[in-house]
Amino acid sequence: MRNSVLICGGAHTAFAAHIDKRPDAGERLDLYSLEAMLRDVTSAALDDAQIDAAQIGGIWLGSCSPGAFASQELLGPLALEAEPALRFAQVNQCTAACASSSVALHAAADALQAGRIRAALVIGVEKMNLLGTAAVTEILGRCSYWPEEGGRGMAFPGLFARLGDNYRRHHDISETRYRQMLASVAAANYRRGIKNPLAHFGPGSLPDQKGLTSAEAILNLPEESNPLIAAPLHLHDCSPISDGAAALVLVRADSGLAAPGQTVELAGRAITTEHLALSRRQKDYALDGARVSAQRAYREAGISAAELDLAEVHDCFTSNQLLCLEALGLCDSGCAGDEYLAGGFGEDARCQVNLSGGLKSKGHPVGATGVSMHYFAYRQLLGRAVGTAHPGTPETAAVLNIGGSGVVNCTSVLRAV
Repeated sequence: MRNSVLICGGAHTAFAAHIDKRPDAGERLDLYSLEAMLRDVTSAALDDAQIDAAQIGGIWLGSCSPGAFASQELLGPLALEAEPALRFAQVNQCTAACASSSVALHAAADALQAGRIRAALVIGVEKMNLLGTAAVTEILGRCSYWPEEGGRGMAFPGLFARLGDNYRRHHDISETRYRQMLASVAAANYRRGIKNPLAHFGPGSLPDQKGLTSAEAILNLPEESNPLIAAPLHLHDCSPISDGAAALVLVRADSGLAAPGQTVELAGRAITTEHLALSRRQKDYALDGARVSAQRAYREAGISAAELDLAEVHDCFTSNQLLCLEALGLCDSGCAGDEYLAGGFGEDARCQVNLSGGLKSKGHPVGATGVSMHYFAYRQLLGRAVGTAHPGTPETAAVLNIGGSGVVNCTSVLRAV
């Protein structure tokens, strides 16, 4: 298609808690600032794409809450500091909770397809660890429906625990079996994450040291090592609080700007928005918005779920990975956990899930997550995987990134070209 959009380069920082905690002094020393992360991925993505900064027609930056997390509300213009030729570029700052940078990517693709520009830079970034866990949890809670949820003490672990437990009850899954399912998801993501040098729980991390690569190993942890966070979710069902950034360069297929051997087509995409409050949804046990988003993206790409070779899904909590797989149509409703227990999403599966380690293991700096997911899928399709590589020659990938408790649902289909 003449105006199709290609990903032609990218960059990614390590995801981690980039701070030095000084509990005795009550301080947190910033080891990798928001501005430095933004500058680094901007320059590195342009270098990777072999595109001059002057050719970038616009910058789209996703960040969930940089003002609350790092006291820099107007963040987008700092992207200009990486390259002098970016001065006077159009900069667009996007926020949509954990889907902020996927929304940025879709907006950049719209501008490219409309013919307004020939090349775009898309960035996702978040600096979360300058604050403690309680403060981070409260800020993230502002992305819920505050009058009924965040304002009444229902933080995101509780919201996703509610979704997950409603799913368990609806499908008549016992509590014991459900916990085995969730532990299987966590272990699968740890197995991939500990091979990813950019992951928060990467090589040498606690899951690697403790051998948390099987459901049994996680289930056998003592309570103090895996405390209950929000029933039925335990600590190892939750993604970590991370700092990090990622960037992608997008071009029109007819621009002549893409370097040979560097491109993957953004073949189909869709964003759907669900009611913000859980209480206003028809189903409180499924991600209907994500399901519709996936169906629309598949239709635009001209594929079915059966043709996917890999998927990066939004496992902010292990329970949500099950819901995402069903929303993508990779298994029937109520069957994702059984598929995990039966080894259906194992190392020899046709569709490989979260080869990056997912949010659970790779990390979840919320504003960076969407671009990060696309980056890892892009590298797999190029045959230049970071960490665990697909065992075959993948041609088609899906990315499902979610903002809020299944509210902003962004699906992309990527195709090797």
